[in-house]
Amino acid sequence: MAVKGKIEAKVDIKSAAQEFHDVFNGKPHHLANISPDKVHGCTLHSGDLGSTGSIIEWHYTHEGVKKSTKQIIEVDDGKYKVVYKIIGGNFSEYPNFHITYDAIPKPDDGGNIVHWIFEYEKPDEKTPDPTSLLEYLCELTKEIDAHIQEAEAAAKAAAK
Repeated sequence: MAVKGKIEAKVDIKSAAQEFHDVFNGKPHHLANISPDKVHGCTLHSGDLGSTGSIIEWHYTHEGVKKSTKQIIEVDDGKYKVVYKIIGGNFSEYPNFHITYDAIPKPDDGGNIVHWIFEYEKPDEKTPDPTSLLEYLCELTKEIDAHIQEAEAAAKAAAK
């Protein structure tokens, strides 16, 4: 009998929610340059990058092993939110695995949060929750944020 699971994490970022969303959703192929030890590429199988209904395949290293995961994406640009439904590759042992990120402004200090949510089914209680993948995406989020901050600083310095 399948066991439903849900885990989530929030990562504070300095970048604007739109900038994070533009990189992660609209330019996923750039992640190989931002974090080459984690992400090796993103292949578009159908549709347009960053568009609902598109099928993409991530190529990455997780837990020291090269992996790939094919996903259908659902985009909510108005909220800088994307849902990835895993349809093949690694982590397919979790039926109905959905990974969501939502980049949202923090109301108190003007910063932003990237909220990661994993919703999935496990074949049984013995199957571990995919916590290491969640940690991996939190680390990648911080690397993307640092890259955006560096690019903004370089652009300001060049403008002087």
